[in-house]
Amino acid sequence: MNKVKVGVIGCGMISKVYMTNMTSVFSDYLDVVACADIKLEAAEALADAYGIQALSMDDVLLHPEIELIVNLTIPSAHYEVAKKALLAGKHVYTEKPLATEVKQGKELIALAKEKALVLACAPDTYLGAGFQTCKRLIDEGQIGKPIAAYGFMLGRGPESFHPNLAFFYQAGGGPLYDMGPYYFTTLAALFGPALEVYGTGKRISETRKVKSEASPLYNTDFPCDVNTFENIIVHYPNQVMANITTTWDVPFPYWESRLPQMIVYGDNGYIVIPDPNTYGGVASSPFTPEPGKVIYIKKGTEPEKEIAVDPGYLTNSRGIGPASIARAIRKGKRPDVSGELALNVLETMHGVEESSRTKKSYEMQTSFEPLEPFYLFEKE
Repeated sequence: MNKVKVGVIGCGMISKVYMTNMTSVFSDYLDVVACADIKLEAAEALADAYGIQALSMDDVLLHPEIELIVNLTIPSAHYEVAKKALLAGKHVYTEKPLATEVKQGKELIALAKEKALVLACAPDTYLGAGFQTCKRLIDEGQIGKPIAAYGFMLGRGPESFHPNLAFFYQAGGGPLYDMGPYYFTTLAALFGPALEVYGTGKRISETRKVKSEASPLYNTDFPCDVNTFENIIVHYPNQVMANITTTWDVPFPYWESRLPQMIVYGDNGYIVIPDPNTYGGVASSPFTPEPGKVIYIKKGTEPEKEIAVDPGYLTNSRGIGPASIARAIRKGKRPDVSGELALNVLETMHGVEESSRTKKSYEMQTSFEPLEPFYLFEKE
C-alpha cells in the first residue's frame, strides 16, 4: 500500500507513544514526515528522536505531501488546529475530546463532509483485542440481552506525574473530559449512540497543587475550574443504561479501588470489560509489564470463567486510529474510527454538565452509524 504521509501537531507527553507506533507498528500504512509545536524546542526534540522534520504549524499544514494531520495539542486547541487542517485540505485524527464545545464539534464534522475529508478522534482503544473480544461475545448473546453497564474511574488526578498539568483543570479537562471519552466511547461502540444523560458533579477545591517533583512548579497551587467528581447515568438504545463515576479526588489510582473499570450485565450473565484506556484484556493495572490476555464472563448459574482474548492488538497501540484512516483513504473504505461517534461522546459530556447545572435530564441530539467490528489489519 502507498503509505499516507503524516504531520504531527503537538509534541507533548502523549506524542512519544504515537510516534513510536506510527513509525514501527503501523509503518506499513503511515509515513510520518514532520512535526510542529508551539514550543520549538519540543518539536525539535521529537524530530531528532524520530528522524523527521521540525516545522512551524503553518508549514506542516502547507506541506504538499502531507495528507493526514495527527492533532496532539491540548484540548483547548483541538478545534482550532483541526479546523485549520481541514481548511488546508488535510484529513485529521485528533486527540480527545473532539472539541470543548458541541457547536465546535458540529462545525468540524460539517466542514469535513464539505471537503470530503476524514475526521476522527481518540480514543482508538476500542480497536484493541480486549474490547473487540467483548463486543463479539456480547453480540453473540453470550450474556443474553444487555441491560446495564457500570464504569468506575477513581483516581487522584495527574498531579503526581505530569509536569505541566494546569490545562487538565481548565475547560475541556477534568476527569469528565480527560477520562470520560474512554468510557463513553467504549459504551457507544458497544451499544450505539447515547440517547439521554443525567449527571451530577462537584469540585472539592478551587485550587490544586503540583505534586510532580520533576516540574519547576512543584508544590505550587493552580486554579481548578472544573468539577472533579461526576456521577452519570446514560441511556443507550435497546433500553441499556450505564452508570459511570469519574473522580480525581481519591488518594489512590483507580485500579486499586477494587472495582471493575467496566462491567456489562445481561439478562443471562455479565462480562468484565477491560480498562477502556487499554487495548488488551483485563489486567491488574494499565502499567503491568504484560498486557491482559483474558476477559472474565459469567453465564447463567455457571461459575465465572476466563476467556482468552481474540488475536489482535494488546499493547498500547495509540496510532491504530490514524492507521485506520490511512487504510480507508487508500482502499476507499469506511474508517474504523468515527468523527460522528466522537461528536456523540462530546455531547454526552456536555449533557452531563447541563444536567448537573439544571438538575434535569439532557436529551441528546447527535447520532452516528453503528460501528462494524474491527477487521484486523493482519487479516487482509
